[in-house]
Amino acid sequence: MKKHILLSFTILIVLSSCNSPKKDVIEKTNPLEGSWKMQEIHYIYKDTTYIGNITYGTLLFAPKRYSLLYNPWTIERKAFDTLSKPTDAEIKAAFQSIVFNSGSYVYSDSTVVTTADMAKVPGFEGGKQFYNYSIKDDKLDIMMYDETYPDGKKPEWYGKLKILFKMKKE
Repeated sequence: MKKHILLSFTILIVLSSCNSPKKDVIEKTNPLEGSWKMQEIHYIYKDTTYIGNITYGTLLFAPKRYSLLYNPWTIERKAFDTLSKPTDAEIKAAFQSIVFNSGSYVYSDSTVVTTADMAKVPGFEGGKQFYNYSIKDDKLDIMMYDETYPDGKKPEWYGKLKILFKMKKE
C-alpha cells in the first residue's frame, strides 16, 4: 500500500510539473520606457560644441511607440501678440521653434532607431533617426548621430553634426 501511495504521489508531481506554464524567453524591462524631460541640448561639431539649456522638451517611450517634442533653440519661444490671430511671421517663427516626431522604435542596450509616422517635416514619415544612449539613475543621455529620409538619402548635416540630449526621468 505504501508503495502504491508513493508511486501515485510521484506521478502526480511529475504530471503537475509538466503542465506548469514555462517562459522560454525572459522579458527584459525596457529602461527607456516613460517620460523624459529635456535639460540640455549639445550640438556637437567636429571642432566645437554648442550647449544650451532647454526650457521645453519631452521624449516619451511607450512599449512600442515614441514621441519627441522640443524647442531646438536655447531661447524661449515668443508668444503671439494676439493668441487667436497670429501673423504669418509669428506662425513661421513658431513653426521654426519646435521639433516633433512620433512613431515606432526598436532598441538595444545602447541604441535606439526611431521610424516616424508623424513628423514636423512633411515627407519625413517613414524616415529613421539613429541614437546612442546611456542611462544612469534617473538621467538619460541620448545622442542622435544619423538620420535617413524615406527615400534613403541623408541630410546635409550627416557626418558633420551630432545632437546630444541630456534628460531627466519625469
